[in-house]
Amino acid sequence: MSAHAESQTFNRIVGIHKPDCAMLMRCDPVPEALPPGEAELVAALGSEQTGDYAMACRGIYEDLRRVIGQLAGLMILARVTRKIEFVELEQVDNCTKRWTDAADRIAALKAPGPLARHKQQIQAAHDFCGKILRTFPQLNARTDLDVTFDEMGEHLEQAYRSLSQASSHEAGLVMVDFSNACCSCGR
Repeated sequence: MSAHAESQTFNRIVGIHKPDCAMLMRCDPVPEALPPGEAELVAALGSEQTGDYAMACRGIYEDLRRVIGQLAGLMILARVTRKIEFVELEQVDNCTKRWTDAADRIAALKAPGPLARHKQQIQAAHDFCGKILRTFPQLNARTDLDVTFDEMGEHLEQAYRSLSQASSHEAGLVMVDFSNACCSCGR
């Protein structure tokens, strides 16, 4: 390894780990944390029915988490540029497709008894994202962008809040995965 590459590696490692972290002593990559499997979910959540629901919900949750992130990025782009051409980007189509796919899976999701509230939170996050996506085609040169972007921002906050309330570390439903964050080496 060249001196320059070693310096870059050193700066990267030092920048993301505490000085007493064992990762500084060895340069092995941190193993990626895998979400719990079905057996672990049943054990962690207390019933097979709840574990099955969590497994079915995981893909929906992940899609909504990504949709919220994509919408946030698109809204930042729209606010910064103050242009509506962003609605023609491929990312909008991809986001809409992911949102539509999630709708089909939410409709098929069976939430036993006490998990009905959880499904309602997932549905609410989906609905708020839909309000934003349905606004995109209505944008035109006469649109008051400040008012519209403020409304979209409120919907995004509500979507994020709803999905956050549906989060469960035990079920592998987390808004941000900190497993590879600064000094998450398990020490």
